[in-house]
Formats: sequence, C-alpha cells, structure tokens
Amino acid sequence: MSTIETPIETGTINTVITNGKSEARDETLKTHISFATKQYNKFDFIKGNRGISEAHVKALVEKIKSGENYLVFSPIMVDEQLRVLDGQHRLLAAIKANVHIWYNVVTGKVNLDTIARINESQRRWTPVNFVSMYATLGNIHYKAFEQFYRGYKLSVSTALLLFENQTMATLRSGKLLATDVLGAEKIADALIDVQKYVKFAKYNRFTDAFMRVFRHPEYDHKRMMLKLKQRKDTIKKLTSVNDYIRLLEGIYNYSMPSKNTVRFF
Repeated sequence: MSTIETPIETGTINTVITNGKSEARDETLKTHISFATKQYNKFDFIKGNRGISEAHVKALVEKIKSGENYLVFSPIMVDEQLRVLDGQHRLLAAIKANVHIWYNVVTGKVNLDTIARINESQRRWTPVNFVSMYATLGNIHYKAFEQFYRGYKLSVSTALLLFENQTMATLRSGKLLATDVLGAEKIADALIDVQKYVKFAKYNRFTDAFMRVFRHPEYDHKRMMLKLKQRKDTIKKLTSVNDYIRLLEGIYNYSMPSKNTVRFF
C-alpha cells in the first residue's frame, strides 16, 4: 500500500520545513500530495465499514465551527475510486460544517481488512465492529455469531465464552468458528432461566462458572432452578469464576441427602 508522491525538490522542501534555514537540511525527506474539495458527492462509503457515531460527528462539527479546523492536518484516506478507507466521521463533519475536506489517495489493492487495521490505529475498532465487518463480507460463522449474541442480548465477550471459549484475538483476526451453535443456544437458554434469580447472570465470570456447571454430566437444570428459587436471597456478586462455581454448588446441593450431592470441581 503506498501513497501518491510528488517529485518536489528536496532542497525546496528543506527550505519550507526549516523556515528558510538552509543549514538545517534533511536529505531523507519525502512528501505526498493532499487534496481538498467541497465536492462531497465525489466520495463513497464502503459497505461493511464500521457504523457512524452521530455524537462523534457532532463533536467534530463543534470543534470545526469553534475555529479548530484540524481537518487540514488530518486528511481522510480514500482509495483510487475515492471510497473512504479512514475518515467517515471527518467527511460527514466537513459536510455539516460546509468546509473543505482534505484527503489522501491510497494506491494499490485495499480491502475491508485493511480498513480495519487503519481504523484500529486511529480510533480503536470495537469487537462489534469486527463482527459486523466479517458478517457483511459474507462470513457465515460471523453471521451466526452476530445473530446469536444479538438475539440473546449478550455482550460479545460473553457470547465468545459460549462459543467454545474462543478468544477476542480469534474474533478480530477473522478466524472465529461457529462449530456448535445449538450447544451455545442451549446454555444461553438455561442462562436466561437463571437470570430470573441472578440478575448478573450474563456477566462474564458468572457465565463462565455456570457454563462449567451446566456441562457437568450430573447437572439437572430443573433441580438447579428449584434450588435457586429456594436460595435466591443468598446470591451475591463474587470476584472469581471458582467462587461462583462454589456458590452454585452450594445452592444445587442445598437440603439434599449426601448420596445426591454433586461436586462441580
């Protein structure tokens, strides 16, 4: 990936950069062209790029109107078809403020993954942005994951736990796999039941603990729900996954004969 360069003499650039002090020369200096325009309709947005934050656009417009028009020092980045790679919010702010938008043209092959890396170095992409991007690109695993976490109103990090403990790094890299969606849905359904008595059931540590308990071969969900109802007043937030497992084990075995007790560790 490269930017369009212009063959301006090094000596000329040195004179400009050093305010005319020719004794301070830098023979390694390079430059590239930045353009400015108010013909906003020449630009296009790329499907799959992260969503627009109206609050962020509004904040940029206020800065511009207050005299802090930093756009000249922070050009947006576009490809050779003038599709916006980085700077959606700056472009929209320029339109609203009716000022020139400055832009650099990137040559060569560019895709949404490139855009993600560019944006992440500027204003960090969230996990939701990555899921949306890969789903828009047609990745069936991310489509299934997006439908899952949105449908169950889970955070991305909690949903990853239910998707076989996959990591955030895996999600960001495009390597997420939806290998057992039905299994994840089964645990999520049980978690919703538990939420009747445990308001923080979807918090990561509790979800992690419950998932381990749920997968125990001797676990009985009806018994757990009955015991949670009986012991709901003893439920409180704890600091670790193991603490929650102990809590759930105590509740599950409440008033049960020793022959029927189950150890989840």
